[in-house]
Amino acid sequence: MVRSLIGTYILLLVVSLSFITLLAMTWAASVEQQRAVRRERIHNLETVVEMVKAGVLTEEDPPLQEEDHLQNSVRRYAAETGVYITIISDGGRVLADSLYPPRRMENQRDLSEFRNADTRTFGYAERLLIDKDVTMLMVAQRVVHEGQTVGFVRAGLPKDQLASSTGTVAVVLGIIAFGTIVAGLFLTRAVETRTVDPVVELIDACDTLAESGDRKHLWNSSKDELGQLVRRFQAMAIAVSDREKALRDQANRIETVLGSMVEGVLAVSADRVVLLANHAVRRLLGIRVEKIEGRPLIEITRIRALDQSVQQALTTGEPCSTEFEVTSPFRRVLNIHANCLPGDPCPGVVLVLHDMTELRRLENLRREFVANVSHELKTPLAAIRAYAETLAMGAVNDAENRDYFLGQITDQSDRLHDLIMDMLQLARVEAGQEVFDITDVNLADIAQWSVDSLRDKAAAKQIRLVVESAEDDEVYVRADEEGLRTIVGNLVDNAVKYSGKPGDVLVRWKTEGDQVAFSVEDHGIGIPQDAQDRIFERFFRVDKARSREMGGTGLGLSIVKHLASSFGGSVELDSELEVGSVFTVRLKRSRVLTN
Repeated sequence: MVRSLIGTYILLLVVSLSFITLLAMTWAASVEQQRAVRRERIHNLETVVEMVKAGVLTEEDPPLQEEDHLQNSVRRYAAETGVYITIISDGGRVLADSLYPPRRMENQRDLSEFRNADTRTFGYAERLLIDKDVTMLMVAQRVVHEGQTVGFVRAGLPKDQLASSTGTVAVVLGIIAFGTIVAGLFLTRAVETRTVDPVVELIDACDTLAESGDRKHLWNSSKDELGQLVRRFQAMAIAVSDREKALRDQANRIETVLGSMVEGVLAVSADRVVLLANHAVRRLLGIRVEKIEGRPLIEITRIRALDQSVQQALTTGEPCSTEFEVTSPFRRVLNIHANCLPGDPCPGVVLVLHDMTELRRLENLRREFVANVSHELKTPLAAIRAYAETLAMGAVNDAENRDYFLGQITDQSDRLHDLIMDMLQLARVEAGQEVFDITDVNLADIAQWSVDSLRDKAAAKQIRLVVESAEDDEVYVRADEEGLRTIVGNLVDNAVKYSGKPGDVLVRWKTEGDQVAFSVEDHGIGIPQDAQDRIFERFFRVDKARSREMGGTGLGLSIVKHLASSFGGSVELDSELEVGSVFTVRLKRSRVLTN
């Protein structure tokens, strides 16, 4: 017996095809047999017609006139041949008939078999004898005497006699069908043995590949389709494993890229359920829960702007952007860009979050810078204009005040010039347009030069400038010489300006690993704690009135910070009110060694 569904299908297929083939062959044989019998019966009828016709024509003249004689002859021929015989005149009157009394029969001349016999050797027709309830196959032929048609002879045979018996065919069909079923069982068993076992192995290999991704080795050396299927499966399993590895690597790369992005990436479904979120989203939105995928967006973030952006993108199908603020864990300004995922209908929305906090802060600084520049430029210009108008109105002839006014104009012009030059230098440094010649610079030489240039200014305020070093050898740093002069000069100049009482300004340095820490310490008024974070901003002053009185531009410390950054260093501040301030610049130490 068969052991599998495949074997059952094969058996049913073999039996069905065999049975259908046998039926078709039987039907074709029956049809051909009926045609042969029909041709034989028609031939017999034609023979009977010719025999009757020959017997009638041998009678004495005039032909076909003695109806009783004809009737007897017809009945005799019908009894001998077993067929139905009719003789009619050329006009259609029945002269003799083997079944019916001739005088009671209607005119037969318009029947199709007689009309066909006029133009052909024989006329054929099938006719139903109503009173006998039988369909007859009729064959008719003309009777010609001396060139004239004198009548017609017709012979008929019941049509059901044409059908041959199909009993023998049915028996043969049954025997063949039984033999086909038995042969199908053996054939199916052989095919099943050859094909089912490899198929079972294929199924097991497919399950193993689907569950664990492992490839199970299969071998089939046959050259039939099953062997090709096994070999193709092996190739497919290798390709699937390679593709799975490639997809895994690609997923890891995408995860790495998303994890290293500064921008937050958040994907949600059409039902507003979180599908994907990178680490930046957690940082920007302050999300602390471990797993956020599969949870509603509004439940995770509690931010209405995100939910509204998703709704707008799903409704319009177009990208949308908005900006909002979050306060946890820090105050941030975030920009959302929402775009629909590809698909119809839309399967979800991807949100990209940009941190705009620093940009907005810089925009505020820019506005403050413009306002400060306008104010700083306007002050000396207003003074110059006022003194010039005073001189123009007659003070130029006042020898006592004229020199004072001209001196003020000169001082304000110098102040304006210094302000513009500091702004230009700061702009070039920030834009990276300042060309620096980074070399090994002797820090002691630069410190001594700065102290010497400001010694008179410091002495006027009873301030002593002291240069000292914690190193026995000369210390070199990697910097631009002129830029380093600017850094040291600005720090020492500020220390002199804001020392409110006589004392010392200490300029010192020491090595710290591969860096040199250069500091300027004063004992002046100090800087408040709340102002120390902004002290390096452009035009920022703790006491604006006092700073302008001292003639500063408000750009010195900003220039120091940007120059130090350009040299790969940094600047720090340590200050206390009424105690003093210490500015420390750290620069890269040079590898130059000296005694």
